Amino acid sequence: MAFELKIENKVALITFDDGKVNAVGFSLIDALNNALDEAEQNADAVVMYGGADKFCGGFDLSVMKAEDKTEQVKLVQAGADLIIRLYSYPKPLVVAAEGHSIALGAIFLMAADLRIGKDGDTKYGLTETAIGMVLPAFGMELAKSRLAPTSLTEALLFSRVYQGKDAVKVGYLDAAVPQEQVLATAMGYAEKLKMLPAKAFAESKLQLRKETLSKMRG
Repeated sequence: MAFELKIENKVALITFDDGKVNAVGFSLIDALNNALDEAEQNADAVVMYGGADKFCGGFDLSVMKAEDKTEQVKLVQAGADLIIRLYSYPKPLVVAAEGHSIALGAIFLMAADLRIGKDGDTKYGLTETAIGMVLPAFGMELAKSRLAPTSLTEALLFSRVYQGKDAVKVGYLDAAVPQEQVLATAMGYAEKLKMLPAKAFAESKLQLRKETLSKMRG
């Protein structure tokens, strides 16, 4: 897994790229938490970028399909804690998602403040029902808060995946642009958002999201 944190002009760019689908395991969660710690101290806005052609395909299947149920529970809990942290993060958080964002990848999108994706053949969605799983409570509550109410049935129960402008309409993305513009667009928004008064932004975010956060933690 190639992982990098770069801070310039008070904007932190967190890049993670395993050359495949950016499966989320313990090591990536630890790296993201460490990067978020540093960004919280030294940056005024954060961009998360999954590298060219990808964003995140979900939890690491080598753990989730193994026989060790204890490790599975630990990984899901660590993922839930990270999502809750992202959703309540005190600095503006922007995601640049050039590629597929499925399952936990889609939850990452919903946890961010602003989401820039690809206008093309890239899939964004929650596929848990389709693979015989029930979306964990932290993901369900987040989806109810961030997705369009009229799309919840097809998104959550039918496991529909969306592309481009449709992903914007349902609420996985805020903008869909050509792939070569995804990262630059996200960085441009971060440059603007970093100008917001930090204390007011952090407190307003918690006030806006406190009910959903309570349900996610419960």
